[in-house]
Amino acid sequence: MQEAEPVLKQLDVELETISFDPFIPSSVDAAIERVTVVIDTLLVGFKANPILGPLANQLKSQYLDAIQHQVAAAQGG
Repeated sequence: MQEAEPVLKQLDVELETISFDPFIPSSVDAAIERVTVVIDTLLVGFKANPILGPLANQLKSQYLDAIQHQVAAAQGG
Protein backbone atom coordinates (compact mmCIF):
# COMPACT_ATOMS: atom_id res chain seq x y z
CA MET A 1 0.00 0.00 0.00
CA GLN A 2 2.87 2.37 0.76
CA GLU A 3 4.13 2.16 -2.81
CA ALA A 4 0.67 3.08 -4.06
CA GLU A 5 0.41 6.28 -2.00
CA PRO A 6 2.54 8.51 -4.28
CA VAL A 7 0.83 7.06 -7.35
CA LEU A 8 -2.61 7.81 -5.90
CA LYS A 9 -1.52 11.36 -5.07
CA GLN A 10 -0.26 11.85 -8.61
CA LEU A 11 -3.51 10.40 -9.92
CA ASP A 12 -5.47 12.92 -7.88
CA VAL A 13 -3.39 15.82 -9.20
CA GLU A 14 -3.70 14.63 -12.80
CA LEU A 15 -7.46 14.13 -12.58
CA GLU A 16 -7.99 17.56 -11.01
CA THR A 17 -6.40 19.21 -14.05
CA ILE A 18 -8.90 17.72 -16.49
CA SER A 19 -11.43 20.26 -17.65
CA PHE A 20 -14.00 20.35 -20.41
CA ASP A 21 -16.87 22.34 -21.82
CA PRO A 22 -20.11 20.37 -21.30
CA PHE A 23 -21.60 22.04 -24.39
CA ILE A 24 -18.85 20.85 -26.74
CA PRO A 25 -19.07 17.09 -27.39
CA SER A 26 -15.44 16.85 -28.55
CA SER A 27 -14.35 18.48 -25.28
CA VAL A 28 -16.39 15.97 -23.29
CA ASP A 29 -14.98 13.09 -25.34
CA ALA A 30 -11.43 14.36 -24.76
CA ALA A 31 -12.05 14.56 -21.00
CA ILE A 32 -13.43 11.02 -20.95
CA GLU A 33 -10.42 9.77 -22.90
CA ARG A 34 -8.02 11.65 -20.61
CA VAL A 35 -9.61 10.17 -17.45
CA THR A 36 -9.35 6.69 -18.90
CA VAL A 37 -5.74 7.10 -20.01
CA VAL A 38 -4.58 8.70 -16.75
CA ILE A 39 -6.15 6.02 -14.55
CA ASP A 40 -5.08 3.13 -16.76
CA THR A 41 -1.53 4.45 -17.10
CA LEU A 42 -0.89 5.31 -13.46
CA LEU A 43 -2.54 2.24 -11.97
CA VAL A 44 -1.35 -0.33 -14.50
CA GLY A 45 1.15 -1.76 -12.01
CA PHE A 46 -1.60 -2.38 -9.47
CA LYS A 47 -4.09 -4.32 -11.62
CA ALA A 48 -3.29 -7.61 -9.89
CA ASN A 49 -3.59 -6.05 -6.43
CA PRO A 50 -6.82 -7.26 -4.79
CA ILE A 51 -7.54 -3.79 -3.36
CA LEU A 52 -6.10 -1.38 -5.92
CA GLY A 53 -7.19 -3.33 -9.00
CA PRO A 54 -10.92 -2.88 -8.29
CA LEU A 55 -10.24 0.65 -7.00
CA ALA A 56 -8.98 1.65 -10.44
CA ASN A 57 -12.25 0.55 -12.02
CA GLN A 58 -14.28 2.30 -9.33
CA LEU A 59 -12.35 5.55 -9.75
CA LYS A 60 -12.75 5.45 -13.49
CA SER A 61 -16.47 4.84 -13.14
CA GLN A 62 -16.84 7.68 -10.62
CA TYR A 63 -15.00 10.21 -12.77
CA LEU A 64 -16.82 9.22 -15.93
CA ASP A 65 -20.17 9.40 -14.13
CA ALA A 66 -19.22 12.85 -12.80
CA ILE A 67 -18.47 14.05 -16.33
CA GLN A 68 -21.82 12.75 -17.59
CA HIS A 69 -23.58 14.36 -14.63
CA GLN A 70 -21.96 17.72 -15.36
CA VAL A 71 -22.98 17.48 -19.00
CA ALA A 72 -26.57 16.61 -18.09
CA ALA A 73 -26.75 19.41 -15.49
CA ALA A 74 -25.34 21.97 -17.92
CA GLN A 75 -27.83 20.96 -20.57
CA GLY A 76 -30.75 21.23 -18.20
CA GLY A 77 -31.11 17.55 -17.42
